[in-house]
Amino acid sequence: MSRPLNVLRRGIPRFSLRSGLLLAVTLVIFLAACATSPITTGTPPTQGAPVATAPAQSSPTPTLPAGGSITIGVVGNANLDVNAMPAFLQSAVFDSLLTVDPTNGALKPGLAESYQVSNDATTYTFHLRAGVHWHNGDPLTADDVVATIKAFSSPEFRGTPVTDFGPLASATALDSRTVQVTWSSAYCSALTGIGTLSILPRAVATSANLPHLTPAQMIGTGALKLRAINGNEFTLDRNADYYGGAAAIDTWTLRVYPDAAALRAAFAAKQIDVMPATAADYAAITSLPGANLQSSAAPESVSLLFNTETPALNDARVRQALAYALDRNALLNDIAGQGQLIDGSALPGFWANPANLPGYAYDPAKAKQILADAGWRDAGNGVLSKDGKPMQLELWSEADNPILEPLALRIREQLTALGVSVTVRLDDRSGWLTRAFQHRFDLLLLTRQIPLDPDQRWYWQSDQNAMGSGYNFGSYANPRLDTAFADLQRAPACDPTARAALFGQIDQTLVTEAPAVFLLAPKQYLVSSDRVAGLAPSAFAGEFWNINAWHVKQ
Repeated sequence: MSRPLNVLRRGIPRFSLRSGLLLAVTLVIFLAACATSPITTGTPPTQGAPVATAPAQSSPTPTLPAGGSITIGVVGNANLDVNAMPAFLQSAVFDSLLTVDPTNGALKPGLAESYQVSNDATTYTFHLRAGVHWHNGDPLTADDVVATIKAFSSPEFRGTPVTDFGPLASATALDSRTVQVTWSSAYCSALTGIGTLSILPRAVATSANLPHLTPAQMIGTGALKLRAINGNEFTLDRNADYYGGAAAIDTWTLRVYPDAAALRAAFAAKQIDVMPATAADYAAITSLPGANLQSSAAPESVSLLFNTETPALNDARVRQALAYALDRNALLNDIAGQGQLIDGSALPGFWANPANLPGYAYDPAKAKQILADAGWRDAGNGVLSKDGKPMQLELWSEADNPILEPLALRIREQLTALGVSVTVRLDDRSGWLTRAFQHRFDLLLLTRQIPLDPDQRWYWQSDQNAMGSGYNFGSYANPRLDTAFADLQRAPACDPTARAALFGQIDQTLVTEAPAVFLLAPKQYLVSSDRVAGLAPSAFAGEFWNINAWHVKQ
């Protein structure tokens, strides 16, 4: 049941819209069709393909000798479902056709040393590296890749989908080292989904028990080999023949804990050397003795979403004014700096980000002027009114969320100072989600996953606003934006330069029309003891992308 702010609160798990969809070009100029805006639009985005730069390094650079052992702790379930196993296992044991540049999220060679996309964006051809072997010594072949793609894309696949396969038509091995994947229509965003898919041996991918793997089926090409499982503990050894370079540490142990409190207790007791943590854990992890923190932005955005079906919010000028009324630095202070301010729908540094993206500097005077121009004026009681109707809005968010709840309170305060009557309402997880999917809110403060691909149509395309299922909770609609998302899928040869230019126009439109105010990306951490060096968590590639560069004191 929903409740006003002053009702007793119940704790709930943090919720992010993790749809699992890895969301691709003739250029379309559509900003001219946007609503009149007081924002000055920046220059067009830089026309250039993403540049693969050197991997990010943690500081200081490790000088420790190779060898030794390390224990990592995580929260989760100690199961071997290939689509639900701990992220460390997924990253350490298995590889994918392509890897993710930790500095900007661009795709780089992985098991595939190169690939081509047809001009009509319907055919991908991957060329596998020579000399890559599975942990059991068998060579990696195109048949393994094809079997994996077919298994994960099958309608009979059980459990959580691993990626969005879209209009997949076929996957074929042209020879032992060449894989061709075709689509019934252009679908460029699938390059990220297919490229980052964990590849399994053919015998495993075709097994009847998939997606659940037995210990004997935990065979990958990754930096670590599984040796044994004992309850919630996994023991792994370095893969001396790893094509990406053998890990420096010999023996690895992964321990799975039921919750964050148990994980922290294990670190305090020196039972583990490394653990991931979220912004919500910041106060607790900083009090841990001997804890060293390495941070990055989480691949999520905290946004204030507007319901365009609310009459007052159907006017882009009103949404822009409310954006100018938000002091994001004050919001950041309210969560102890546990976030990175963002101006658009992607993380700073993302390869497709536009240059000179317009933004909303805190300017309450400008906000009041825009509202006055839109007909909203103080009726004498401190509340803005238009045609005799006061601006009264309900702001919904999650109860007891250590990030969202304090932000909701501060947003109410800032909008109230503008003359908007705001009621904050919090709900438990099921009630809040039901309200979001049914579009029963005016303002919605939420955390959403930022996909690796520039395609974010699930959040903004007009046909994604179906009540009860669509993720376009605010019913935002812009026909030219819909066209741009379609063009993102059919860019000739899925050219990164053209896709970046299109994404830049899409992001500028989202900022200008303001169906949401993009506030910040929460931080994420790798916490380690003094004996560990080399950690470099990435907002794009994850916490464990460079485990072969980790070192420990012996």
